[in-house]
Amino acid sequence: MAVRLIVNAPGMPMRRSPDAKLVAMLKKSQDWLGRLTSGSSAGVAEIAATESVTASYVTRTIYLSFLAPDIVDLIVRGEQPTEITLERLMRSVPLPACWQEQRKLLGVAI
Repeated sequence: MAVRLIVNAPGMPMRRSPDAKLVAMLKKSQDWLGRLTSGSSAGVAEIAATESVTASYVTRTIYLSFLAPDIVDLIVRGEQPTEITLERLMRSVPLPACWQEQRKLLGVAI
């Protein structure tokens, strides 16, 4: 059995596979927001009933659709800080409206 030490060069993002659950939740947040804004759903309660979840869960999930685009991009590429997990994001909603404040809250440097 061999052990490998992987050292990341300073200033380079850590590369790993994207977190499939986190990416799926971001997609779901966009889908649900789209249903609301397009009028294809009458409201949060309708989405909740259709998806067999609570209205509170739908609301918390939709908040993720307001995540700064650069943070979303990092997540989709699997380059977000390891501290950004689905659980942490769900505990952090509602996120600050200011994207710079989101970056501070989540430890993302640009």
